[in-house]
Amino acid sequence: MKKKTSNKCYEIILNYNCNAKCLFCSQGSFDKSLNASFNDIAKNIYSAYKKGYRKLGFTGGEPLLRGDIIKIVSLAKSVGFDFIRIQTNGIKLADKKFARQLVEAGLTFCKFSFLSDNAEIHDELVGVKGAWKKAILGLKNLKKLKIRIGTNILINKRNFNHLPKIIYYLIEKGISNFVIIYPMYIGSMRENHLKLGVSLYKAQKYFMGAIQLMKKAGLKDEILFLNVPPCFLKGYESLSIGLERFNTVVTDPSGIKTDLDENADKAKLRAPLCHKCSFKEKCLGIDKSYIDIWGWTGFSSVKKEKKIIARGKKVFFSDNERCFIEILKKKSHVSTAEILKLAKNIVLCRDCSDGNAVITAAETLINKNIVEKVFKKGRYYWALKGK
Repeated sequence: MKKKTSNKCYEIILNYNCNAKCLFCSQGSFDKSLNASFNDIAKNIYSAYKKGYRKLGFTGGEPLLRGDIIKIVSLAKSVGFDFIRIQTNGIKLADKKFARQLVEAGLTFCKFSFLSDNAEIHDELVGVKGAWKKAILGLKNLKKLKIRIGTNILINKRNFNHLPKIIYYLIEKGISNFVIIYPMYIGSMRENHLKLGVSLYKAQKYFMGAIQLMKKAGLKDEILFLNVPPCFLKGYESLSIGLERFNTVVTDPSGIKTDLDENADKAKLRAPLCHKCSFKEKCLGIDKSYIDIWGWTGFSSVKKEKKIIARGKKVFFSDNERCFIEILKKKSHVSTAEILKLAKNIVLCRDCSDGNAVITAAETLINKNIVEKVFKKGRYYWALKGK
């Protein structure tokens, strides 16, 4: 069991209550009073670790509303999890002391939900005045604490045609990891689909613009698309989440467990043309609710997947690259083995146990003219250029 689950993520939905009123919320009809007890959460944390899970995620609702969230994160760390993620709207992270307490308790990755680079639009979509300003402040607080940060951007009528601009704004704020989420037409999103909905066909142009931007920024592997079939990512089909296994089990506040890989194809539809697609064995299709609203316009058969190849002029860094740089700032001319050892004390990276990932990050930094390597006595040593 441990061998099968070590790379899987165990996700716990802590609660359904929230301090936002998002117009697109998929949990609009959920019981907001339903909160998992600390004892049940603790049992799930211990059980997950015992079964071999080594990645743990907390979500909601808004998980940071829980008065015991520091205690929960601390427990996860003490049990042995070295990857602990929270998904949040970021409002409460404007409190610098609270942000520090979370990181000190063991938080290693924070996934924000930013909807725009415009405060007014973001606040309107989440239904809270001042939400954007607080979330940006929370982002700054966590950047100073040097943990991994990513963001989900939910696509809707108010932001789809500004997607590249939004991503560039967030890159300059220090975020390098993006998941672009096309909404499920359920809950509040279904109710507000006339006001907020935009078809995949109409948004496709801006998906491609976002990919091109990430390529130019040298972050070609740091953007993924959820609920976007590969035929809307022509030439970049591998960026569609769901073509490979999700490797995630979710437990909700009532204790019900869902393996996303076993349930991913529920309520999914395929058109006749899907059977001619080169991704027919991997792509699960599209949700029935989408077809009910938008139909099959824009869907097509993909003949062959293309690879992404590009490097930009302006230099930005992935999480793995940031981790590598942080190590070399502290110690120069370090061997690969030493890099792997030192990386365990830095939570910026994703793959410090993977030697190939470390080498890949190092070679990318060489191409960006940031790092140099020296071969000496049968091994490579790494250093920042000019140090």
